[in-house]
Amino acid sequence: MSKVHYQLFILLFLTITLINSYNISSCISNTPCQCYLTQYSFKLFNCSHTLFDIPIFNSKIIDNITKVIAQNSFNQWPIQLCKYSNIQILDLSGSYFNSEFIDLSCLIYLIHLNLSNTRLNNIPNFNKNFSNHLQILDLSNNYIKILDGLYFQSLNNLISLFLQNNPIKTIEHLEIFFYLSNLETINFISLNRDITLKQLININQWINISQQWNNTKKNFFIRIKNIPLQLILPNPEQFSIISIDSIKIILKKFINSTFITLFNTPKCVCSHLRIYQRIFSFIDYQKKYSSSLFQSTTCLMSDGITHARLFDRRTYIDLRCPLFGKTFFPLIESSSSSSSSLNNVLIPFSIFYLFLMH
Repeated sequence: MSKVHYQLFILLFLTITLINSYNISSCISNTPCQCYLTQYSFKLFNCSHTLFDIPIFNSKIIDNITKVIAQNSFNQWPIQLCKYSNIQILDLSGSYFNSEFIDLSCLIYLIHLNLSNTRLNNIPNFNKNFSNHLQILDLSNNYIKILDGLYFQSLNNLISLFLQNNPIKTIEHLEIFFYLSNLETINFISLNRDITLKQLININQWINISQQWNNTKKNFFIRIKNIPLQLILPNPEQFSIISIDSIKIILKKFINSTFITLFNTPKCVCSHLRIYQRIFSFIDYQKKYSSSLFQSTTCLMSDGITHARLFDRRTYIDLRCPLFGKTFFPLIESSSSSSSSLNNVLIPFSIFYLFLMH
């Protein structure tokens, strides 16, 4: 055997030996669990919620592990998880944690955390000492009822937050999510029909948020159900306190967002419609009239049934809103005065159209 062939043989042998040393078919006795261990990752599968804790190997192996995947594995929070102190990706989705207090402060290098479908009742503890590296957080499909932005205020590098399909009843400190400078994707689609905003975002907070958003090019996608945009934004009567540019910045950041309301849609108010539609017309976005914001944001017409688009000029017309103190569409009382009535319709319409285009 030549020297080159011999070296290749030795290399192949060492590679096979190394791989075999990190693949473990059954690492936990008296359980159906199967384990797969490599130099940097550890995966548990087929455990069927039989584990009370995560298995521990020697410290050299544990220190190298940066990825742990253990779906549907645990029936309580794994206390020994903190020994895997260098984890960057952690997926414990499908495990059963019920109402236990989850403390993640020991995992300071986490980038991606998936705790979906784990029966969580509360937001995990992300205290000030927690990782500032976390970018993706999935808490969807749990039993969380109260969502408090204060729990997330230390997550400055968070990019995506998924909380859909929780029975959220109350949202507190919503402004915190808007202050997170890197947050781009939020899903708050709740299973509840009625959600309460405990604190409204005040004018000063909106001014600060708009200034922060003006200095970033990030895209923003938020999905909320049963909290109308009108409740999140400042009252239109307060728009005079905020510059038009600030309102334009806010609406432009929301342009790809979705605000779905079925049971608590605000009524269409003529004076508010005029303000909303004028500001929306100023937004510098080519496809604004086909955007998610335009399509999803509605108000309730006077019949109490029809949902009309808040930023659609036709809503103002259909509501027969007054123009300069007169009814926008005067009723045509008789066919004999049809010519006069037509003029009464067209002239105000022309004025109104020019008014909206300014």
